[in-house]
Amino acid sequence: MSRDVVTVIKSVNFSEADKILTVFGKYNGKFAIIAKGIRKIKSKNRGNMQTLSTSDISYYEGKGLPILTESQLIHMPEFTPRMNTDNIERILYILNKFLVEGDSNQRVFRLLQSVMTSDIDTERVNKFRVQLLKELGFLQEFDKCESCGGEDKLEFFDSNIFGLICKSCYTKSSKGVKLSSNIYRDSVFTESLDKYIKKIVDEI
Repeated sequence: MSRDVVTVIKSVNFSEADKILTVFGKYNGKFAIIAKGIRKIKSKNRGNMQTLSTSDISYYEGKGLPILTESQLIHMPEFTPRMNTDNIERILYILNKFLVEGDSNQRVFRLLQSVMTSDIDTERVNKFRVQLLKELGFLQEFDKCESCGGEDKLEFFDSNIFGLICKSCYTKSSKGVKLSSNIYRDSVFTESLDKYIKKIVDEI
């Protein structure tokens, strides 16, 4: 019998009452597991293994996919009518596309938990996505101008190169758009990050 603390990142119905769940484990990374009978109303695991819930689980490893045996809920995000469902989709998309099966990454797991246990707003989701991309080597730090390398007055953003531009370089080239004081809340940055992530997915 094996154990892990996992967050459910994908759920697919399988047979009449089962599901195949893709989970991101604190210790074992991303892996798929069969949850037998979980679609039945009386299933003891039903409420603990919803998408983006985090649970302490036990599972049996035999032939084929591991089989979920027990689960104890640790945290379930509070999904409210006011919550931006696009942000939920952004989290699930990047986790499912970028995490490698069996590759443990406790730092990314901790980053995910910090988002799941707070308000899942645009600022936090964008910070999480940027941190994940940096952790996996797909993005550099946002600490210098992509044109001149300077570190001052990084007030503009060029979506074509997905990088910050200083005021001086913007004045010379007029490339980019002015960002708000918090780039992680900025709609231009959010849309550019969406496109950047999809571009990477298409290339890998």
